[in-house]
Amino acid sequence: MGKYLLRRILQMIPVILGTTLLIYALVFALPGDPVRAMFGARPVNEAVAAQIRSEYNLDKPFIIQYLLFLKNALSLNFGMTFSGQPVISVIGRAFPVTIRLALMAFVFEGIFGVIFGVISGLKKGKWYDSVILIVSLLLISVPTFVTGFVLQYFIGVKWRILPVTAGGSPGFLDLLMPAMVLGSVSMAYIIRLARTEVSSNISEDYVRTARAKGMSNRSVIMRHILRNSLIPVVTYLGTDIGALMGGAMITERIFNIQGVGNTLYQAILRGEGPLVVSIVTILVLVFVVCNLVVDMLYAVLDPRIRYA
Repeated sequence: MGKYLLRRILQMIPVILGTTLLIYALVFALPGDPVRAMFGARPVNEAVAAQIRSEYNLDKPFIIQYLLFLKNALSLNFGMTFSGQPVISVIGRAFPVTIRLALMAFVFEGIFGVIFGVISGLKKGKWYDSVILIVSLLLISVPTFVTGFVLQYFIGVKWRILPVTAGGSPGFLDLLMPAMVLGSVSMAYIIRLARTEVSSNISEDYVRTARAKGMSNRSVIMRHILRNSLIPVVTYLGTDIGALMGGAMITERIFNIQGVGNTLYQAILRGEGPLVVSIVTILVLVFVVCNLVVDMLYAVLDPRIRYA
């Protein structure tokens, strides 16, 4: 297990380098001059513009800019934004909000997705199975911004159960509705995935053998059916936690959340390469670490993997 863990960690290095290089190249290839954009409609002072380009290494070739970024990133020095703020400070303000939002969405989709998926799989063909499938299909089909606006109107405006927007310093209740919106699509996929696995495993030979040995229905479901059915669900959840943090841009815009998605969107508009690449680098780190944790959980859920 130790060698496997070390090998997976070493595999993370080229993934991170390749992703940051690709993102840096895409930012570098964007049309327009970010320095001229800073001046807006005002005339550009060429001396000041040259000084800014030198300060942010914009006058250097692309590969030099990228290597300087990697060198500084090793010491968590991601440089300065065009507004004069340290990038690490901007990230430090944005990431805690998005982490809370993503974790709430993760818990929401994991709990309700598994519960409804297991119920649907165990009671396949019943009326509530059909209702769950229809609702999950609607959640997958309807765009996120439509779901967000509908919940805002009914839960926030009409019924006044939860706040309509989150604001600058959101609490638990402020993030509850955005978390439901963010996790709704993934919850629908988990429902359908868990339903398929449960309905498939319930007819396997090892389940019939367990029942023939006199095991209670609860033990058969918990120890055999559910445990084997959760392996694909855990895989999906592990990859989804990184996607929740990176894909929160639309949700954060709808609910006015000052998180990573909003910050990344503004940085792309301003052409701030170091800030964009810094945020994406951290998101990639979260993604690969979550995949590593999922691989380790396989051994817990499936003894065959542990013995191998």
